[in-house]
Amino acid sequence: MNLWVLRIDRRFLSMTRRAAGGLLLAFLLLLLCSAAWANAGTEAASLKAGIFLEECQYYTTDDKIILDLQMDKPVSYNMTYSEADNEIIVKLPGVDGGDFYGDVEVDDTVLYRVTIDPLEDEAGGLQIVLSLRHKIPEPLAFRVRGGRRLLIEAEKEFRQGFETFIAPGLAYGHWRKDTLQGPLFVNYMRADLHQPGLKVAPVMAENGRKAVHELAAQYGAIAGVNGVYFAANGRPLGLVVMDGKLISPPYFNRTAAGLWADGTVRIDNVTMSGEVRWIADAGESGTAAEDVRPIDGVNRVRYADELIVYTPDSGPTTGTNNYGWEVIVEGNRVIGLGQGNSSIPENGYVLSGHGNAGQWLRNLEIGDYIEADWKLTPDWLQEGVVHAIGGGPRLLRNGEIDVTGQEERFQADITQGRAPRTALGVTASGELLLVTVNGRQSNISIGMTLEELAELMLELGAVDAMNLDGGGSSTMVVRGIVLNAPSDGRPRPVSNALLVWAEVE
Repeated sequence: MNLWVLRIDRRFLSMTRRAAGGLLLAFLLLLLCSAAWANAGTEAASLKAGIFLEECQYYTTDDKIILDLQMDKPVSYNMTYSEADNEIIVKLPGVDGGDFYGDVEVDDTVLYRVTIDPLEDEAGGLQIVLSLRHKIPEPLAFRVRGGRRLLIEAEKEFRQGFETFIAPGLAYGHWRKDTLQGPLFVNYMRADLHQPGLKVAPVMAENGRKAVHELAAQYGAIAGVNGVYFAANGRPLGLVVMDGKLISPPYFNRTAAGLWADGTVRIDNVTMSGEVRWIADAGESGTAAEDVRPIDGVNRVRYADELIVYTPDSGPTTGTNNYGWEVIVEGNRVIGLGQGNSSIPENGYVLSGHGNAGQWLRNLEIGDYIEADWKLTPDWLQEGVVHAIGGGPRLLRNGEIDVTGQEERFQADITQGRAPRTALGVTASGELLLVTVNGRQSNISIGMTLEELAELMLELGAVDAMNLDGGGSSTMVVRGIVLNAPSDGRPRPVSNALLVWAEVE
């Protein structure tokens, strides 16, 4: 600016020298130069009032976005955050952006573009737009260095939600959380089972499978979630107890939740244990021979060297392959032998063995006397459990994260990666927590790992918690409305559900 004024001054001196011989010309030149000085002073004053952007930098860390602007003079600004467009907009009136105008793509989990454009305003200036992948908390702005430096700071993670009562003793809540990995959407219910008129129990779908909202309508429930895993034919793959009756036995030694009449909820590893005794008729010695073999499971898939009992609750046949040996028992007597997929008598059972267990069964003959006993361990039926439902793996034990996927023999499709999830927990005060997490939908919710699900259950107040069936089965229904977004695009039919009944005045 000063240089421009000096050029005018030198021009004036040069012209004055060339006009020294003529007074009138000198007078005219003096008038012209006076006008030039006036114009130069006005323009110089205008440039002096302008502000130049000297430095523009942005930083992204694991948890923050920072925009750092430095000007040559103190600056005024206007910052707004548009939740609808997921944009932070910074307007700097009267600021010249110099070489910083442009559009830059950013490789970050939240910030993906920085745009600097002239401000479309009569006063002029520039506008900076930070384009975001999802919603964030309200950003902060502050000036330092006497107002010549402007800092914009934003947290990457964001959560909002609410909780409300839908019936006496039953609360529903949900929250949305934008994380570094992507968005999450969580629904949950808190049920006080000591509240009169409030009941939680499992139900089974007739003829195989039904959606949770259809089961809730059929049984007159106010709410519900999906339950234990199930086979393609709808048979539960885990513990189900209804009104004190064993409907489906445990699967391996997996985690289950039991509900007692006094409102107590227990989460424990439950298995089926027992033994088979072969008793031979007494020979000349008068002493009966006896041999005992432990039972490894009831009504589940037979694995290597295992002895599994199949009852009529499992279906008409065992569904096993031909790599084992089977003994058909009715009235404590062996009535048939086979290798696989044997028919199950209505008033009996089938012993199916593989490897060492199969070899033991091959020693039995038609007519032999057999006694077989099995029970739950721990024996919840003897302890008076009213309802129970299995699942797994465990997520929390006594307030500590304890994910037991490997111990409970779950495959990688359950234990690895993020997925839609359903979980059950118990708080320190004894409330029952039922939780669903949307997943496999990058614009809605990315799902959770089991470890993240365990952390969520802790955050919601659980001290003990377990996983239930997830993926496309994950569903939460309240008053007939499916509140989560099933990853299949529609509610998946399931074989069983855990429903909630409430007496509403």
